Amino acid sequence: MDNNCITFDGEVNFLGILLQQAALYSRAKIDALPEDISIDDECAAIDAASAPAFAIAETISLLPARSKTEIRIKATAAAWIDGTYWAKANRGALN
Repeated sequence: MDNNCITFDGEVNFLGILLQQAALYSRAKIDALPEDISIDDECAAIDAASAPAFAIAETISLLPARSKTEIRIKATAAAWIDGTYWAKANRGALN
């Protein structure tokens, strides 16, 4: 990873908040899927609902962490990418 990339103060923190919001949006969209949806349509809907959070998580993973908070945010992004986000998520905390 290139630790010399240009980042702005608070960028990782801001993206962490966006990731949480995108994850909550994803969860709401997935929870709202009808019971009688086909498997193919369900998979496509889950992929579409999850796409914004994946994009944000991938961006976070490319940025350097300069504080303990940013390290936690990067761990949250990694959990989203590897599929363990909901198992590890503390819904009362931002990251």
